[in-house]
Amino acid sequence: MRPASTPPDPLDETDLLVRYRDGDPTAFRQLVQAWQERMLHFFFRLCWDRDRAEDLTQELFLKLMQASRRYRPEGRLSTYVYRVATNLWIDHYRAQRPQPRLYSIDQAILGPALEPAAAAPSPVERASEQEEKERLRAALERLTEPHRIVFELAVYQQRPYAEISELLGIPVGTVKSRMHNTVAALRELLAGSDTEARRVAREGS
Repeated sequence: MRPASTPPDPLDETDLLVRYRDGDPTAFRQLVQAWQERMLHFFFRLCWDRDRAEDLTQELFLKLMQASRRYRPEGRLSTYVYRVATNLWIDHYRAQRPQPRLYSIDQAILGPALEPAAAAPSPVERASEQEEKERLRAALERLTEPHRIVFELAVYQQRPYAEISELLGIPVGTVKSRMHNTVAALRELLAGSDTEARRVAREGS
């Protein structure tokens, strides 16, 4: 579920934050235009709340602006932006009361909570593309926050494991383990939703 290599990020070609820090008033507007949609999707897939994602995106740009005077590029701009965004999300998440829907990875991998997956559904039984997206969203919502953010960074943002390790302050081996467990748990959850859908269909026929 992750490409073998990550292509160069075009957003790294020009360090707009350096230009803004050095007095170019148009650079920050360009930075917002370049990153706004990507960061909105980043936060939305973590909280599934459009309004909250927009608030977090605005707060991210405010933090980048406030920190620009102290900004000293030590790597790629994209790594810096993702680090600020990731820390912002973690702080926001920790400030919220944990939701009971969170799903333990250990439960998916080791526990008996889920029934064994049934045989793979035929093409006729598979849902439409939109339904697939909704099922994946529902499954992602049931994962714990540490696994969701690793999945988001690795799959949707296509960040390499080494960068995710740096962003989250955890060993690369932990990143790989969380990604492996997340994929396994998602397979279990999606297989479980298929089983339930077929059960309902049989009862309604």
